[in-house]
Amino acid sequence: MSKISRPLEPEDFGTNRSGNPYFGDIVQAKRRAILTGGLATVALSLFGCGGDGDGAPAATAPVTPTPPAEPALPANTLNFASVQRSPMIAGNELIVPPGYVWRALTKQGDPIGSKLGAPAFRSTGARRFDTTAAEAELQFGDNHDGMAFFPLPYGSKSSERGLLAINHEAARANVISGFRFVGVTSTTDPAKLDPAGETAMNPEVVRKQKAYHGVSVAEVYRDAAGQWQVQRDSAYARKVHADTPIAIGGPARGHAAMKTSADPAGVLARGTLGNCGSGATPWGTYLTCEEDSHKNYFATREMDPKDPRFDDPHWARYNIVSGYTRDYTWHFLDKRFDLAAEPNETNRFGWIVEIDPFDPDWQPVKRTALGRFAHENVAHLVNADRRVAFYMGDDQGFDYVYKFVTAKAMNPDDRKANRGLLDEGTLYVARYNADGSGEWLPLVHGQNGLTAENGFPDQASVLIWARLAADKLGATQMDRPEWIASDPGSGWVYATMSNNTGRGSASAPGGTTAAPRAAQPKGPTNPRDKNLHGHIIRMRDTGGDVAGTRFAWEMVVLAGTGTADTPNPDNRGTINGDAFSSPDSVMFDAWQRLWIGTDAADALKASDWSGKGTDWSGLGGDMLLAMDTRTGQVKRFLLAPDGAEVCGAQLTPDGRALFVNIQHPGTEQPRDLAIEAMTWPDRIAVADGGIVRSATVVITREDGGVIGI
Repeated sequence: MSKISRPLEPEDFGTNRSGNPYFGDIVQAKRRAILTGGLATVALSLFGCGGDGDGAPAATAPVTPTPPAEPALPANTLNFASVQRSPMIAGNELIVPPGYVWRALTKQGDPIGSKLGAPAFRSTGARRFDTTAAEAELQFGDNHDGMAFFPLPYGSKSSERGLLAINHEAARANVISGFRFVGVTSTTDPAKLDPAGETAMNPEVVRKQKAYHGVSVAEVYRDAAGQWQVQRDSAYARKVHADTPIAIGGPARGHAAMKTSADPAGVLARGTLGNCGSGATPWGTYLTCEEDSHKNYFATREMDPKDPRFDDPHWARYNIVSGYTRDYTWHFLDKRFDLAAEPNETNRFGWIVEIDPFDPDWQPVKRTALGRFAHENVAHLVNADRRVAFYMGDDQGFDYVYKFVTAKAMNPDDRKANRGLLDEGTLYVARYNADGSGEWLPLVHGQNGLTAENGFPDQASVLIWARLAADKLGATQMDRPEWIASDPGSGWVYATMSNNTGRGSASAPGGTTAAPRAAQPKGPTNPRDKNLHGHIIRMRDTGGDVAGTRFAWEMVVLAGTGTADTPNPDNRGTINGDAFSSPDSVMFDAWQRLWIGTDAADALKASDWSGKGTDWSGLGGDMLLAMDTRTGQVKRFLLAPDGAEVCGAQLTPDGRALFVNIQHPGTEQPRDLAIEAMTWPDRIAVADGGIVRSATVVITREDGGVIGI
């Protein structure tokens, strides 16, 4: 999730002090090599300046079109009218192309359909705040983000009924309880806590806030009229929230750094937080990714801000900072979020959690073999020997791209036999070379300096502090790796680098006294100053061996406007079609399209939405676009309500229904209590208690056809 309009925060600066190679330098070196060879037009286009997919340089070649599937795809897979507005904003609307319709399927506060029941959403403020925590644990949470659709029954290709697993990245006070859990310090003395604010933070409010985090699993179906509905009294409906017991699996299970007073064995965590992107396994389980769980939830007023632990890399590298005001001040009442009381609790977040949507009785598991960092999402490819590779990004400025390969082959005929498959394997981090090749560097204890002498006494410590281990190996610093999507047909893995507004800033992050990063202004070794708009790359493992350690990479596109009035030419994009900024969520479909959700709207809001005369000129609000990966053509399919982020797009197997998450419409989460005049999607007047609600929308064609074909 991008956060680019508010003051710079620790994740925007990044905490990477390693001095490892920076991707911008590599791109520039690659461009210089192409120019030296006389291929200026290829270098300037930046489309197709990478390797040939077998690890060998291919600087003179354009992007190789993905081979068509069998049967051959239609010539036009973007057969819809691009959404156009002037300016490119939707206001209190959601805009789709002519011939398409949308409706909100799941909205924050609606019942998930559990047999245990739950009241309908209380639409007005006075009644809404009466919702109990127990009721909230049976309702859809807030800030819908990553998502996956699992056809029912398991193993089928049904497009009529299935399970939606939906992430809830955060929760806004105004849609929960009316209590603003930011800014509880005294207005007269910032060093003191406002007693009224602490009193308002009662246990019921805290439990309710926790309930609107995590994951909702709901059964959905297409009714006789063709409308998608949430199934009531479903045996599958469940919530996995911030208080749900979750097993700890893999090498970090039972490690000393995972032990707390409530769990002295270090084997059972409570809850999942910061659930940003997601993925699925080939055996039909859901992978939810814990991203922003470190700096937003853990704090203390019991420790001196100069306590040396705040400068220790084990905390500093994970944005554990001093102070006691956070987006969520649960540490005032729940001591497991108080760093002074439970310093190890933070180590139990920042993982990938496996959930079985088909078995609500199966306890979720934190899969520690996949490493601990700000997980954005995860995508997979299956090797010829049935081992599975999972590709992941660490969403922080100057951090890394990772891959995990299972040690054992999956059993396609027995899904339960695959339980535990994610607890054994090898985690790798990527190093990109200027010639279009790359290496996956293994994060394995005892290898490449990952030894006790260097602070890694065992494999668990390598994984718990994966960022520090990757620093040691010399991985390539990237511009906020966000979502990753895989194409099983060609083996290409697409990754969005959303932006890097921290580049050029030499300040130390988060108020620590750690040595600051050297400023990285625009220069011959950086492709674009500050990289306001981000870009998309793709990678392919050598010879199709996704368990291997070599790959080729290509630059797919630089995001940004193409208009001439952009003040800084370096911020112009190379997009073949509709302009966009800050690519975030991506999904690759069976028609070889890359669906791109963006997260840049707050920057446009700060410039009165027009962006005229700025580097945001013509870009508009957040949107969903489709790219034909055979040609690189991009078309705008959806324009979101003002202030919203577009996340987690999923198609049914037949391609006739597209599920999309609309997160925090009207306001960034969870900081802004004011909602302005927006009441999307319910359209209940503000005077009557109406608010904006995050939602999953389902989009279909009026004629019932395949989306975009």
